[in-house]
Amino acid sequence: ATAVSAPASIIRVPGGHAVPASCITALNNRGTYDASAANHTFCDDTLDSPMIQIYAADVHLKSPEPLNSFTADWVVPPEPKSYFGQVVYFWPGFKAMAPEMGYPVLQPVLQFGERGKKWEFQSWFVDAKDRRFPVVTAPPIDVKPGDKLTSFMSLSADGTMWTVSGTNKATGEDTTLNIKYTKAGATDYHYAMLVNENVNVNTRCERMPATTDGVTFTNVTVNGKALVGWTTRANCKGNPRCDCSNAASVDAEGDVTLSWKTE
Repeated sequence: ATAVSAPASIIRVPGGHAVPASCITALNNRGTYDASAANHTFCDDTLDSPMIQIYAADVHLKSPEPLNSFTADWVVPPEPKSYFGQVVYFWPGFKAMAPEMGYPVLQPVLQFGERGKKWEFQSWFVDAKDRRFPVVTAPPIDVKPGDKLTSFMSLSADGTMWTVSGTNKATGEDTTLNIKYTKAGATDYHYAMLVNENVNVNTRCERMPATTDGVTFTNVTVNGKALVGWTTRANCKGNPRCDCSNAASVDAEGDVTLSWKTE
């Protein structure tokens, strides 16, 4: 069968939408997004994704104080056995307003299928509900199954600049985005999340990574603290649109595992 893919001018983004390529501001690595700079692009159009896009499983928390730092490490899982245009994301992220799709999010993202049948690591800012804030990305870097990833997000001491960064420990390559607070939704972030987000997996569980171990996030800290009070959630568990026996769990050490079945 022929894989289903979006037209080149339409890009799927984490957060529940597809957007025209013109709505994405792609920075050089470690570049800084500032709307007054030449790299500014307004996002004047956002399209509903034609495929099921959902947070299949996640853990999340709401902080009474604004969040300013987040660390997480994990390992790239095997590729799915079947590729048919699906996109599979794993990411730690800060969310504004609610732990749901569409709201502003800062996130270093491990992604399969974003640009064909391969794994990549890429830092993103997405706000699907406000056209004043286009999607902003650092360049993607190639990663492969078994590579160890490390990530962090941090707000500068003066509260003016976010840094979103992910590094492939196997190669030393990083994908790092700097974005001014005023351009990152101009909002505080009160929700932290660790997420498996899927596009077009539906109930075709062979489109998920070919492992029974799931993905485990280690070295998880939020605002410098480990063993935080996560709420676990599996939106696809029992959901006839996307059920792959999805699950989220947190162990006594604070490691977070997001899992699924592949058959």
